[in-house]
Amino acid sequence: MILLTVAVVQRSVGFGRGILFCRWLDAESLGHWEMAYGFLLLAAPLAVLGLPGSFGRYLTRYREEGRLWMFLRRTATWTFCLAGCAVAALLVFRQQFAQLVFGDPTSTGMMAAVAACLSTVILMHFLEAVFAGLRLFRIVSTMHFCQSMLFAAVALSLIQFRAADAVSVILAYSAGCLVTSLGVLAWASLRTEPTPDAAPQLSHRQFWPPLMRFAVWVWVTNLLSNLFAVVDRYMIVHCGGFAPDDALAQVGNYHASALVPMLLVSISNLLVGAMTPHLSHDWEAGRREQVSDQLNLTLKLGPLVMMVAGAVVLLFNPLLFELVFEGRYPNGQAVAPWTLATCVWFGMLLVAQTYVWCAEKSRRAAWPLAAGLTVNVVLNLVLLPRLGLLGAVVATAVATLIAFAIQIWVNHRVGMRVSIGLCLCGLSPLALAGGPRVAVSAIAVMTLGVVFTNLVINGQEKHLLASVARGYLARLPLHRTPPNPSVTT
Repeated sequence: MILLTVAVVQRSVGFGRGILFCRWLDAESLGHWEMAYGFLLLAAPLAVLGLPGSFGRYLTRYREEGRLWMFLRRTATWTFCLAGCAVAALLVFRQQFAQLVFGDPTSTGMMAAVAACLSTVILMHFLEAVFAGLRLFRIVSTMHFCQSMLFAAVALSLIQFRAADAVSVILAYSAGCLVTSLGVLAWASLRTEPTPDAAPQLSHRQFWPPLMRFAVWVWVTNLLSNLFAVVDRYMIVHCGGFAPDDALAQVGNYHASALVPMLLVSISNLLVGAMTPHLSHDWEAGRREQVSDQLNLTLKLGPLVMMVAGAVVLLFNPLLFELVFEGRYPNGQAVAPWTLATCVWFGMLLVAQTYVWCAEKSRRAAWPLAAGLTVNVVLNLVLLPRLGLLGAVVATAVATLIAFAIQIWVNHRVGMRVSIGLCLCGLSPLALAGGPRVAVSAIAVMTLGVVFTNLVINGQEKHLLASVARGYLARLPLHRTPPNPSVTT
């Protein structure tokens, strides 16, 4: 419960920070920050070959074998050597990287700030991986919370007292990562006494091959996932036919359009974190049909609930863009319905992936991402020159829907039962792209389908939902029998 509260507070702070960024930065500066942040997320695991991604599997094993310090020493040495090489490459070739990231070879100063930030991001990601590998998830959650709070405080201060530009935001993000990392290192040094490893060291030939085989696959999966998230931005910068400043302004509009819809992705992430332990437990206990049924119901209810939330967002979008954002992002307001549908589908894709995680076939989660990435690039090449920002957003929406559909097919091949109701619910977020009237009409039709037919949600699922609802109602104070004062003992 504490971790959930921290996560909710952290995301609330992040949302408030995003609102102020959109209000205080112009579209071009917001686009600079969006491109820089996307590059950092892409480059951090790429630079270190995904090595920290192997900690979840191997760190506990080496700890139990009495070789923890050998593991940490070797992986830390190589991680920071690779990080140093990556930062040096960014500084030496900063003009070329500025062209790649921002579409403007003159943005070398900003690229130097990104290079400095990359070093602190890699440090924080390494420490997060260490503590997660040691199953100290409260420490990881605390790190995320502290970094988010520091980032918000420093960024808003620099925007107010230095300059309202992307460099202030990049420096603040770097400061948040650095201070958080130094703080957790200081805490760990006070709580931990280094002791020699109990077991003899392994040779490098014994140590590295199994570790790197796993790390490289994690690296490939992360690369596909991160590319899937940012490829449309790079297509806008390089393939949209815009001038550099105009391209970044379009990216800034895109960022503004996704600010509220990304909350739905955050909710999906929280849902995945809450569901996965229970589904994994049922899977290990042999209750695999129950896992299939629970995931089916979740993938039906998720889009329906998010459609209702999305319709509310669409109704309040004019207030958000015209009043709160002061009319800075008209193109963002125009594409917001498609962005909303994309985020619903992406959130459901994350939920659908839990089935292959439970089945220990995680590699199959990469296939839908690879297919979606390919479709995204092809559609952007076709639609972006013709429709501008709208073409990029529509391409991403279609690619995300295809990736979600392929993930459902992969799950079915692994053993998950797929009903026609799941298919109908999976397609329903398309109504959000039509605007609030179409969305409300679709919600009404789906509600009638749920209440009066078993096509969307079958009788067994309705019975389960009724049982859960009765259980929650029974816990309410209004349904508890008050003590009778007339009864004496």
